[in-house]
Amino acid sequence: MPVLVPVYAHRHLPAGHGNFGHPALSMWQTDVIYYGLDLVDYMHQEFDEARGDVDESWDPTATVPFWRDLL
Repeated sequence: MPVLVPVYAHRHLPAGHGNFGHPALSMWQTDVIYYGLDLVDYMHQEFDEARGDVDESWDPTATVPFWRDLL
């Protein structure tokens, strides 16, 4: 299984060599969902005040093969 970098509680970033911009994943038991387009977006989602409606262009993409297949 590929390495995950713990960020906060059950939020993680997939580890990848030479890449950036991995989506933040929320993992609780077998439930795995996108929680942010990248680390910056995740920080806004988790710690900023509510942003309101999600922008229609929000389209996270898994960048590490194992997690891409799972999601």
